[in-house]
Amino acid sequence: MSDLHPLSCMVRDFYNKLNTEVNFLCRLNDADLTKDQTDIYNQLSEEIKKRYYGSGINIPEKLEGKRVLDIGCGSGSLVFILSKLVGPKGSVFGVDMSDGLIDTAKQQSDFHAKLWGYDKPNFEFKVGNIETLDKLGFAPNSFDIVVSNGVFCLVPNKDAAFTHAYNLLKEGGQFYLNDVYAEKDPPEEYRNDEKLWSLGTTGAMRWDRLAEVSGRVGFTTPYLTCAAPVNIVKEEYNKMLGNGRYSCAGWRLFKLGQGAKRDASRVTYNGNISAFPQAFPWDVDLTFPVTMFCCCWMMLLHFPL
Repeated sequence: MSDLHPLSCMVRDFYNKLNTEVNFLCRLNDADLTKDQTDIYNQLSEEIKKRYYGSGINIPEKLEGKRVLDIGCGSGSLVFILSKLVGPKGSVFGVDMSDGLIDTAKQQSDFHAKLWGYDKPNFEFKVGNIETLDKLGFAPNSFDIVVSNGVFCLVPNKDAAFTHAYNLLKEGGQFYLNDVYAEKDPPEEYRNDEKLWSLGTTGAMRWDRLAEVSGRVGFTTPYLTCAAPVNIVKEEYNKMLGNGRYSCAGWRLFKLGQGAKRDASRVTYNGNISAFPQAFPWDVDLTFPVTMFCCCWMMLLHFPL
């Protein structure tokens, strides 16, 4: 793709090479998943499971019938999981700049469509640059949910990536972002190091900048859903990174509609999300018990809990 930044070309080549050489299984972050979600993951083909090496699978709720976009889908592990959860009336689109990973995803498509009992796939894969998603033919305001797993840390132009995610969401839509975040900026001399950038460290946003960058394009305050430290084993890498600490974290961000209010609200959870019959965990600080009123400071969404 001619529109790729030199750092993005480096990442594409790194993951294309990894796609042909990989022969191991990453640990699944099953503590963050429901039993049903873990069971779906376990049914994925071995070729897809051994090419899952993101920052952790993060799956939004209430997916039935939704139109979903996965930004930086890799070989399609999350797309295949979401295609099961949206059901035959929903659809999922996966975009990645690695043509090798997209080829692998397409090769595994028939297997997963048949596995979920679909006559034809309810998902589609495209090779594309996250910073120029507007060139892929997606209509603005056309997705109910956008997800991204361990990818924005690899993108040089964060503003462009957030802008396209925002523009493609419908009003009231949710951006479910899972990524790597830095405690501090890396030393300038190693910022463009091929291995460190491609592994999602030197391109990671500082933790305190996410709200600023995403807010500039119109997203709400990010709501933290999960977080865990990133363990960098090689002492050589730690020294090159100035011994900075890194975290993997999941967030909910929303695109509010015209006239939506942000003020103190009373919310009732009706228990209508099957995986959470007794209480719904909104973020790490707030849980909505079923049928109980909760007063909180938040936005008024276009869809009920």
